[in-house]
Amino acid sequence: MRISLDTVTATTIKRVRILLADDDQRMLAKISKLLQADFDVVGAVSDGRSLVDAALEGRPDIIVSDITMPKLNGIDAARKILDSLPGIKFIFLTMQSGRQYRAEAHRAGAVAYILKTSAREELNQAVHDAIETPLSRADAGNT
Repeated sequence: MRISLDTVTATTIKRVRILLADDDQRMLAKISKLLQADFDVVGAVSDGRSLVDAALEGRPDIIVSDITMPKLNGIDAARKILDSLPGIKFIFLTMQSGRQYRAEAHRAGAVAYILKTSAREELNQAVHDAIETPLSRADAGNT
């Protein structure tokens, strides 16, 4: 069974809100184009510190982030964000194919890890899966 693209609340329906982070502006445009038909892309930032600020201010449902970014890498940004907002789901979209990056991303709280070369085929499904995936972080509370 597939969950709707919309999150149902007691009286309203809202589209899933996604924040993007990548230091490559062309990649941000491509990711946004891939997602905007089904989801509400609420922002795009190009460095890790801006990602933390935008997430704390905007409180998206899902963040799609690169790992290698200036000022603060995506994994450290994820840790900072998830310390304050444990209900956000993180998807890493990166060129980093090494197992150590994947393992570190999952330790930081990622629900998915996708290589940029597979974005067209895998990103939308990863977002759908993230919507359906219950949080496993012990500190996620009831969010």
